[in-house]
Amino acid sequence: MARTRNAVKRQKVATVQSALFSPDVVFLLAGLLDARDLCQVSLTCKTLGGKQAAYSGLPLVEEAARRLLECASHWEKSCLPKYEDEGWIELYHHLLMLRSKLTFDQLVGRYNQYGEEQSTVHAISDRPMWSTALCSNHVMRSGRHFALCKLIRDGGIVGIVRPVHIDRSDFDDWGLDTFNPGISEFWEYLRDKRTVRWGDSNVHYCTVYALEYQCNFNWFDWRRQQPLAYKSIVGLQSGAPIGLLLDLDEGTLSVYQNGKRIALLKDGLSGEYCWQATAWRGSISVERSSAPDD
Repeated sequence: MARTRNAVKRQKVATVQSALFSPDVVFLLAGLLDARDLCQVSLTCKTLGGKQAAYSGLPLVEEAARRLLECASHWEKSCLPKYEDEGWIELYHHLLMLRSKLTFDQLVGRYNQYGEEQSTVHAISDRPMWSTALCSNHVMRSGRHFALCKLIRDGGIVGIVRPVHIDRSDFDDWGLDTFNPGISEFWEYLRDKRTVRWGDSNVHYCTVYALEYQCNFNWFDWRRQQPLAYKSIVGLQSGAPIGLLLDLDEGTLSVYQNGKRIALLKDGLSGEYCWQATAWRGSISVERSSAPDD
């Protein structure tokens, strides 16, 4: 009799699990979670994250993330081709970042701090010093990306750089007082951060120097000792917001102002990049925006 009751109980539990842990239910639940939560679910629940296959040999949580990506817009899909060694939850994380507000996730150096939001960085020195803000969680791998940069007082530097995470423990007490990807003493360290996702391009760091009376551009190959180009940008006004268009379909970086393209800055770009800024004595904010029609 006891065995019969236990068998009935196990059957009821199995029926409930079958209903709750179906791909359709998990898909609906996944839409309420971010990628980090999905990872935790897959680690803590064998039924959802284990080897039990839902479709195409995928665990249920991975299948849910894949379905969420199927619902992405055409532009989002163009920005997020899947790497062979990448899981669907990881790719879903990048989709959520693509939909979120741009933020500076790393401040490297002593001479900057956040504004009211993490999309703004302030210089905290009375004289120009090297400190860098990186949007390192907002990785751009494909497609077209446009950022509007607002520079207040004395200008600063905006551009793109390889997505790197700087570990302060890798340096001595004063080693990161100042930091900028254009300072050659850091290039060996930055080269060691290289991944296959950087691609084959030797363009590792591109910058627009927007100063009070002039605007210049240069780019860096971290395998060299000097920047490989330095030129003045004609027609770019100081004080007005600067738009940067990274077109990874064409492999180009262009600068815009007031909705018009001012110049093609660089071609030959490929692999992953993120936005970067260095405030001199004022502040810089970044905002994701729609690319203007040329």
